[in-house]
Amino acid sequence: MLAACEEPKEIGLPPTTPVGVYYTDTLTISRSTVLLDSVRSNGTGTLLMGRYTDPVFGKVQATAFSQLSLETQFVVQDASKNNIPDAQLVHDSTRLILAYNFAYGDTLKTHELAVHRLTDDLVRNRNYDIRSSVAYDPEPLTKVQFTPRPAAQATQRISLPAAFGRELLALANKDAGKIDSVFKKQIKGLALVPGQTNSSMLGIPVTGTSAYVAMYYHKEGDTTSTAQFFTFNPNGVRFNQVRADRSGTPLAGLQPGQSLPASATQGQTFVQPATGVTTKLDFPTLLNLRQQGRIAINRADLIITPKQPDNSALYIPPYLALAEVNDQNQILRSSPSGFVQFVTPASSLFDRNEQGWVNPQIATYDTRTRVYTATDAGNRTQSILLGGYLQSILSGLTPNRGLVIQTPSNSALFSTSSGLVNLTQYYLNDRTWRMVLDGSASVRIVVFYTYSN
Repeated sequence: MLAACEEPKEIGLPPTTPVGVYYTDTLTISRSTVLLDSVRSNGTGTLLMGRYTDPVFGKVQATAFSQLSLETQFVVQDASKNNIPDAQLVHDSTRLILAYNFAYGDTLKTHELAVHRLTDDLVRNRNYDIRSSVAYDPEPLTKVQFTPRPAAQATQRISLPAAFGRELLALANKDAGKIDSVFKKQIKGLALVPGQTNSSMLGIPVTGTSAYVAMYYHKEGDTTSTAQFFTFNPNGVRFNQVRADRSGTPLAGLQPGQSLPASATQGQTFVQPATGVTTKLDFPTLLNLRQQGRIAINRADLIITPKQPDNSALYIPPYLALAEVNDQNQILRSSPSGFVQFVTPASSLFDRNEQGWVNPQIATYDTRTRVYTATDAGNRTQSILLGGYLQSILSGLTPNRGLVIQTPSNSALFSTSSGLVNLTQYYLNDRTWRMVLDGSASVRIVVFYTYSN
């Protein structure tokens, strides 16, 4: 059913053919919950580690896999610039430093972390996703227990075995201490594995000094100078493995690629990016507008109002973007490994030029109005605009296959500082935000359109 307002009074010269300007706020939006068949997490900006139970989404567990990298050459020399033989270097201690910037779940209980060494290589050109795994030594380097601090960024310093530290120290002045690729072949990386009793998830940034291995040493016989140290950073190839046990939840039977209608889940649909769960929006009655004549969409405002969580520790995603999918509910990309086809507010939807990929619409959750809003070129607040997308469907340029919600943790999905860089993998899958859309009022659209016979 389409409802229209009164036709506006004529302004200026009358058109040569009858023209009407109308709006409708009853255009049908069909919601469903989708489990994406592949959720890339390689190159993640945040290492996830832990497990917790969500009352809606079930049990979630995350393990982080990451290569260690050489930021500089590990060269140790004396005052005359001569290399010091590794036999004269004495290991003092080695620590893994982890500064986590959020803790999710029940942070009142003890958190257990096991640090394992990888036994297989991480491959740079492989697209790891949340279901990927890499072999690691079943015997951990160490296990620690601590109580997370959920507010400000907190740092955990974890002692690693002296044998591992001496292995790192032995790389000084050798090819493996100078050439990063050689180093990665010898020291393959680490897996951060949660304990079975964990009830919280930690997010550890890989940028800056938030995460690194510090190995301290001194020269044999030197008792006067300050101990030296060298750092190895976990910012090589990396990904998060995220597993979900949805048994006993409304999503218990959800399968990859499947679209579960809201009618099957008591009018609710769900979003949890870290596990690949998202909501798909379809517009089944859109093409009915053609019955009135030639249609031009003037504006289409999408209003998304998520349900407020019962627990304040369960966070609504701060940002939202909309991506196109194919008939199998797979997110479309400009190429198999290229940019996600996000909805843009401008004409770039039609020509797919480079500028269109740089400026997808990113909506921000407004805690006051409790809806998602975007900003225009003049930094003015507005709704999520779908006019270009809907017009493209009506014009036959874009199939009417629906959009899925994506929830980045940063308002920038692309970088142009040194050429066009795709940051979607870096930002889209590194959080356990979650959202419930309850009832038809949770997603509405208001469309202004013109038609002529």
